[in-house]
Amino acid sequence: MKTHILATLCLLAVVSTLPAHEFTDLQGRKLDAEIISAAGGQVMLKRADGRTFNVAAASFIAADQKFISDWADANTKYGFEVTYTKKKLNQTRIKRNSVTYEDETWIYKINIRNRQPTAVGDLRVDYWCFRREDGGKGKSGARIETSGSSKLAMVAGSATTTLDTTEIILHKQELDGGFYWANGDSAIQSDGMGGLAVRIFDKNDREVYKWATKDDLLVAAVGKPQSNGSKSGSAGSPK
Repeated sequence: MKTHILATLCLLAVVSTLPAHEFTDLQGRKLDAEIISAAGGQVMLKRADGRTFNVAAASFIAADQKFISDWADANTKYGFEVTYTKKKLNQTRIKRNSVTYEDETWIYKINIRNRQPTAVGDLRVDYWCFRREDGGKGKSGARIETSGSSKLAMVAGSATTTLDTTEIILHKQELDGGFYWANGDSAIQSDGMGGLAVRIFDKNDREVYKWATKDDLLVAAVGKPQSNGSKSGSAGSPK
């Protein structure tokens, strides 16, 4: 029985050391450690004594940098939660004859929360902003007003980062009292914010998360984002 217990303990000891890797820094110093996480050019290592610490991946020799990169590709898990707010930046108002024209400049503020306890990085966030053209009847669909892309070097574990979209211009026209449009439209015609779609990619251009204020917006949110927007995409009724 004692022999069996001893053999089992020896086996567990061997298994527990299997994740360790001998790292060599640029000064030739050696370190046996296990990778806990790797993101944004940083790697968290755990030594045999249980101590964990962060160090730049670039501080190791090329072979170890590749080992860290390969580990990240095989072991990094992704989980995000996206929320947003809308912010009006400015407003202009002019009057010509019997019509008052207003232009409002808005942005979406995208909040991306890392739901994993460990850091993730080397991410690309693509987004598409939609505008609802309203001819006074409130029935028009959402069309892409602008789109863009942002890089996230790293998001710490259980942390949130916020990025701003490019600007969205909303137009409004209002007739003076007693006037009407020749086609019978309402005296007030006003655009509205039409929703937001977000896609997140890892460093290998693999999509790891997607989200939209309404699912059907994702149908139009494809291809390469354009910073000045593409008016060709459209979707169903926005949120």
